[in-house]
Amino acid sequence: MKKAQLNNIIDEEIVKVLEASMTKRFSKAVEALKDIQLKQQELRKAFVAEKDSKKKEKLKQALIKMHKIVQKQELKFQQALYQEPVDGLEEVDVRKTHGDKRIENPSTGNKIKLRTALKYGKGSKVYQTAKRLYKSLKKDN
Repeated sequence: MKKAQLNNIIDEEIVKVLEASMTKRFSKAVEALKDIQLKQQELRKAFVAEKDSKKKEKLKQALIKMHKIVQKQELKFQQALYQEPVDGLEEVDVRKTHGDKRIENPSTGNKIKLRTALKYGKGSKVYQTAKRLYKSLKKDN
C-alpha cells in the first residue's frame, strides 16, 4: 500500500471520528437545553399559581436566575449547532471557498453568511436560497 493511500484512509477515518464526536456533543447540548427549559417552565407555572406575595417574590428571583442559566445553555447549544456537519453538502468546501459570502435572509431582511444559511431548516426560505447559490457557485468551479 502506498503512503498516499494510507494517508487518505487515515484522513477519512479522522473525519468520521470527528463527525461522531460532533453529533454526540450536539445530542448532549440538546438534552441539557431541554432539561433546563423544563425546569424553567415548572418555575413559571409555580410563579403564576402562587398567591402569597412573599413566595411569589422568591419564585421571581429564582426565575431571574434560571433565565441566566437558560441563556448560557442556549449559547452552548448554538455553539454545538454551528459545529454540527450539514447533511448532503460539503460544508468544509463551503467554508473554505464560499462560506463568507453573504446572502439576504428573506424572513428578516438581514445579510447572513452562506454557511450560516445552510444550517437553517431545509424547508426555510433562507436555506433554499443558500442551497441555490451554493449549487451555482459549485458549478462555476
